[in-house]
Amino acid sequence: MVDYILTLLPIIFLGVVFFYDCKYDENGSSFMNKDYTTVLKAVCCIIVIMVHFPIENGNKLQDAIGSFAFVCVTFFFLFSAYGMNFSKAKKANYIDHFWRNRLAALLIPALLVNITALALTPPRQDIVNQLITKLIHVNGYVMVLLQYCLFFWLVCIIGNKVRFVKRHTDTILMCGVILSSLFMYFTVYAEVSSQSGWCFERMGLVWGIVIFLYLDKIRRKINPTKFKMIVSLFISLVLGIAYLRYKGVFFWGEYLLKIILGVSIITSVFICLYKLKLGNRVIFYLGSISYEVYLLHGIVIGFLNRNTQDLSSGLFICLTIAITIILSALIHHIGQPIIKRIRV
Repeated sequence: MVDYILTLLPIIFLGVVFFYDCKYDENGSSFMNKDYTTVLKAVCCIIVIMVHFPIENGNKLQDAIGSFAFVCVTFFFLFSAYGMNFSKAKKANYIDHFWRNRLAALLIPALLVNITALALTPPRQDIVNQLITKLIHVNGYVMVLLQYCLFFWLVCIIGNKVRFVKRHTDTILMCGVILSSLFMYFTVYAEVSSQSGWCFERMGLVWGIVIFLYLDKIRRKINPTKFKMIVSLFISLVLGIAYLRYKGVFFWGEYLLKIILGVSIITSVFICLYKLKLGNRVIFYLGSISYEVYLLHGIVIGFLNRNTQDLSSGLFICLTIAITIILSALIHHIGQPIIKRIRV
């Protein structure tokens, strides 16, 4: 019981800071703006931590909360694709400085996290190889984003040369993501490593493009009523139960149903939060370091797993989250001035 209470403490804290200073917004004017996405990133980064605890350091409640992590990663991809399309539409020279800005934002924090990982990892006999391997390591999530950045850049460059209509460019991008998702799923069954595949979650890139293209229509559709909220939550519940029952079924259950469940949960979240203006200094700050939290949490879990004994699962979970946030804040404050000097 104590372990479950300790496991709930970070979630309770997250819920308090999530709704603190919450305001009613009749027009839903904050939907998908920077503050809105920052708040949701803060929530997602904590839930993602919950899925990666080893069996010996976890518990059933942590496992249940962590089962929603795939939706959170989908959110991260969704916000990335939406943000890239939004920036391209608003900034005339966005593509001219695309790689300089994107690589700085993605790789500077990743490099600082790699240095932290090296400091927290016991040295091996082949220390030179260990040093090189740790420093050049690229997280699977970052790898998918880099793949999408390359695809996005190529399609935009080619589209400008042959004068694609904007809608055609986005259609090509969505088709590319869908095909890559299917490819990764089926190569898993060919016994190819899926660690960097993210075949389900990368579909968030498609949803980000769709939201950007049809933002006004989507705003009208998700404008909440009690009926819409109840129906959307009920559909998510039914799909969740169906997924638990059929997740072992090749493709239809394991792949397609999981993606549909993710869309359903995301839609429910959008409907329930549409008329709320969320945000305060604490949740904004946590959202601003969410990328570093995501990259770092597995390293902290590994470090604590190697160096602590007899910690209860609840204490292990609380300690992991606290240390991850502290180190992420430090990395963020070191990295941001560097990124700002590089970006245009």
